[in-house]
Amino acid sequence: MTYLKSNDLFAEIAPENLFERIPHPIVIADHLMTPDNIGAMIRLADNIGASEICFLGKEDEHRLGKVRRAAASSRDNILWYFSEETDLHKIVPEGKKIVAIETSDNATCIYDTQLPEDVAFIVGSERNGLSDELLAQCDMVVYIPVPGPTRSLNVSHAAAVALFEWQRQMKCGIMNAECRMSAKPSDASDHSAFSIPHSALKYKHVFFDLDRTLWDFDAAAEVAFERIYEKYNLKSLDIPSAHEFHEVYHPLNERLWELYREDKITKADLNRTRFLKPLEHYGIHDVELADHLSEDYVYWSPRIVRLVPGTMELLDYLKPKYHLHLITNGFQEVQHTKLSGSGLEPYFETLTVSEEVGVKKPNPEIFYYALRKAHATAEESIVIGDEMAVDIDGAKAAGIDQIFFNPKGEKVEGKRTYEVKSLLEIKQLL
Repeated sequence: MTYLKSNDLFAEIAPENLFERIPHPIVIADHLMTPDNIGAMIRLADNIGASEICFLGKEDEHRLGKVRRAAASSRDNILWYFSEETDLHKIVPEGKKIVAIETSDNATCIYDTQLPEDVAFIVGSERNGLSDELLAQCDMVVYIPVPGPTRSLNVSHAAAVALFEWQRQMKCGIMNAECRMSAKPSDASDHSAFSIPHSALKYKHVFFDLDRTLWDFDAAAEVAFERIYEKYNLKSLDIPSAHEFHEVYHPLNERLWELYREDKITKADLNRTRFLKPLEHYGIHDVELADHLSEDYVYWSPRIVRLVPGTMELLDYLKPKYHLHLITNGFQEVQHTKLSGSGLEPYFETLTVSEEVGVKKPNPEIFYYALRKAHATAEESIVIGDEMAVDIDGAKAAGIDQIFFNPKGEKVEGKRTYEVKSLLEIKQLL
């Protein structure tokens, strides 16, 4: 094995060609304190091919010499500057998504999150991280899991991890697209996410499932359980925690929804029993309390907005190209509340809820109803959902193509037109 200088290696493989396909990122750092970190950030931004790096805060002439020494030759290769601006949208060009690297309560693991192509990454100061004011301006927040005993990363190290993970994702996306473009037409019936969309141009209408496809049902439910646990002081009833109560509730609720879909129980039965049975698990038979818990849960769960990663970016991408619709099992008042409070409502032309139709997915009648409501045909439509037996089989029975959203990559039997692990993979299909 022969040592090869990095300049020679990279001249041969030309990693910078990535930017022929996607925009250059920009980098923002908030009130960094040490010249070494500022210099390291300049060099990192130069390494990744960023178009610029902005340091929020006042420029300090006394430390610029140290900054330039730490940045080395990168100080002359990239645009870097200081700004006292607090409105990120005056710094970040229109169209770029702002991604914060921070351990906030709404952050998602960077390795499980599809990062946007056109991106501006922002990191916080060494001591305090990013302020709530800046976080509120970001389109996405990601964290980097740290397995070792010291749980915080140096700011330039954190930025490096994020930027090179972004580069990896972008390269994989390009390679996947090239694989699809080179696939034979006969491969198109394969449900893999790497199939070429054999007739994507025929689609005019896209029908989404709501819960666990766009709306992060489980994350919202966890928060709702914390609220009702505190309100009704369930700890005094020897229920150890809201999390454990939800763990008991979840499988019972799933089974009750199966019975409800099969018309074996009523809405009232479901609402009461799904809390009465978990209470009885702890030796508590209190019908009145179960009713109160159910009422509060129905009130809170649709008002705690938690969206599946990639939801808004995907909808922004699809809205100019397709007629978008929702088709969902559930209760009308709950699903309408979710839409109105989450910012999803403007994206969709129609909403079809099983309660209004009188039948539930996977019954093909609800899909026929949704098609009529949307003035669409099965041939020009596609359904996106996370449940094989409910969304995908139901759409298939109605003669509609399907995209199976399978974020955990579980092995699920059954034929489907396409399959994706993240919502943003759909941009490569439609």
